[in-house]
Amino acid sequence: MAFHSRALWAEIDLVALKHNISLLKRTFYPAELAAVVKANGYGHGAAEVAKTARRAGIQTFCVATVEEGVELRDAGIDGQVLVFMEPEREFIEEALLNDLTLSVYNVRALVEVVAAWERLSNGGRIFPRPRIHIKVDTGMHRLGVTEDEALELAKLAKDSGVLFEGLSSHFAMADQGEIGRAPTLDQLAKFERVVTMLATLNIRPQLLHIANTAGGINYPNARYDLVRSGIGLYGYLPSSHVNLPGLKPVLSLKARVSAVRRLDAGEAVSYGLKRPLGRSSYVATVPIGYADGVRRLLFEQGQEVLIKGERMPIAGTITMDQTLIDCGDVEVSQGDEVVFLGRQGTESISAAEWAEALSTITYEILTSLGNRVPRIYIRDTTAEKETLYQ
Repeated sequence: MAFHSRALWAEIDLVALKHNISLLKRTFYPAELAAVVKANGYGHGAAEVAKTARRAGIQTFCVATVEEGVELRDAGIDGQVLVFMEPEREFIEEALLNDLTLSVYNVRALVEVVAAWERLSNGGRIFPRPRIHIKVDTGMHRLGVTEDEALELAKLAKDSGVLFEGLSSHFAMADQGEIGRAPTLDQLAKFERVVTMLATLNIRPQLLHIANTAGGINYPNARYDLVRSGIGLYGYLPSSHVNLPGLKPVLSLKARVSAVRRLDAGEAVSYGLKRPLGRSSYVATVPIGYADGVRRLLFEQGQEVLIKGERMPIAGTITMDQTLIDCGDVEVSQGDEVVFLGRQGTESISAAEWAEALSTITYEILTSLGNRVPRIYIRDTTAEKETLYQ
């Protein structure tokens, strides 16, 4: 049985998650909302996020790899699971056995999917047709086929007997405001050209999708049949150029004070003794560090935490397992709650605040949360908590 000897945890507010799902579903309607739960549900716990989303009516879940898809199936998720990355040959049969929908963007992968399907159908067994989504490179230039290659791949898929269920692409600058408008509209036009060319071949995939959270909010005509939302699901917007009031952050990161000492003005703490105290202060040790996702640079940037409802600065270099907090004249005690991300009293600290301090994005903050941090799931408004170790 798993146990944790340090007093730190991440609270995952499933009530807030359901709220966000409802808001996004209303925003994107009549397009379907697909929940992106790759990278362990952006650090929130893929299985529990998916279970909550499924109960909230979500039919489609998006993951990066076959392994992530199988994890959802093992957790009992029965909706459609779309794998973004083409699987390697040795994982295709596992994907088909788990009824995963596969993205395809080259002939080799399609041929291997068909071969795996034929092997599974060997001996007269009837095995369901594989479902594939063809990904088109409309300008991101990361993955996907060209417009002409999309037609050839679609014809091959049709002739091979697989179910060509979806056509997809991905926006590169839908979250960049006016600067991103022309590139985004250009991508949309390229996607439309492929749809039109397919129609001349009497091919119309059941699902057309190109929009992520930013695309779905900023470009309503890009919603098509499906909007793939990741960061919005977890309560954050992709950038300041995307506006959707009402989202609620789902994750809070908390710990408890493990030790307190009173130090004189001029004393410094932690590796390097870098920042002498400006006054006599209570300094609290908290059992959480950079191995848990609290970046060392947060100290250099003057980041604060919440204790007793007040903002208090990190006092010294963040270490692998522990962080020291300058509490000034506030008498803190062992066992007091410390909020690194989340709300305490009237104050709050968000992943967006950390992202700004670290010159990065909220996605990276959330997905960097360490695996050794237990997730505690809040399932109802009474704030009853259940610990589920990931």
